[in-house]
Amino acid sequence: MDPEDKPAPDAVSASLEEQAASALIRAKSDQWTSHDEEKLTAWLADPAHARAFSIVRRAWRAVGTHSASPELIALRRDALRHDHVLRRPWAIAALVMLCAAGLWLGLHSVGRVGYQTGIGEQRVVELTDRSRIALDAATSLRVRMTRDARVVNLLEGQAQFMVAHDPRRPFLVEVGANTITAVGTSFNVEYLDKRMKIDMVDGKVTVAVPAPAPAPAAAAGTGAGARAPAVAPLHPLRADRMLDLAAGEELDVGPGEQPRVLHNADIDAAIAWRQGKIIFKDTPLGDALRRLNRYSSLQLQIGDASLAAERISGVFDLGDTEVFAEAVQSSLPVIARHAGPNLLILAPAP
Repeated sequence: MDPEDKPAPDAVSASLEEQAASALIRAKSDQWTSHDEEKLTAWLADPAHARAFSIVRRAWRAVGTHSASPELIALRRDALRHDHVLRRPWAIAALVMLCAAGLWLGLHSVGRVGYQTGIGEQRVVELTDRSRIALDAATSLRVRMTRDARVVNLLEGQAQFMVAHDPRRPFLVEVGANTITAVGTSFNVEYLDKRMKIDMVDGKVTVAVPAPAPAPAAAAGTGAGARAPAVAPLHPLRADRMLDLAAGEELDVGPGEQPRVLHNADIDAAIAWRQGKIIFKDTPLGDALRRLNRYSSLQLQIGDASLAAERISGVFDLGDTEVFAEAVQSSLPVIARHAGPNLLILAPAP
């Protein structure tokens, strides 16, 4: 790529955006080489070029994340398929159409609403398509209904989705950087501390999980006088990994991790909260407390970090913190003491 004249500080020229759009499309295709990446890195050393590329990349990501219509998905696929033939003109046109289509979908939403539960609160909501969502305690989500898709953004907490069958409007659940696609099915999603767990009650879903980024290669000339790279590596552009889940399966994945699929999961334990229970099976005490504290104003706290890895098993009523503390004291070298009207400290037994 030949360098272009820098635009004014508060504007980006169309020619730079065109070059950035072309590079972005080709970087996501199988035509991209290490030589191409070296050339792009050199081009991006100019702040104006880096700014243009950032603008175009944000537009691509925004459409990919927030516009779930089958037409946009097909358009993205076609842009990658045909760029090796049409090159820059197609890349520019594709990005322009993607952004315009994303704006159109935003303006033509037929419903957008948020739901939230507090500590110890649960509720079930029915959507306009007759799908139902059961929200567990301390859960927050947003729903938007368009003509092409039904989209839920689970911000935190846990919910069970009972999806009404509609093959013309896929049901998508966005969980962090992950996207679950269903048509008519039932599944439970837990999203705590940026970790997602999906348990399939019935039917099938497809999950798009970001591919873990490879470790960055050591840069040449590193040392006290070395310059920092002008831009971040291009690995965030790589395609998501697609996983299919069926009834009885569980997917567990945290940020930057390889997803783990359990084919014979304990689904009853995963959705025990719907019956007012919580089940621990050799669960680290720290994890157990994070879950329990969502159900009661009486909060549990570990007084010594060494206790967090201790394991606990059992079935407990949601919100019955005192009983849980008694069970911990009887099975682990732990004592519980009140540190106020709404706080119990778990400390090592003397």
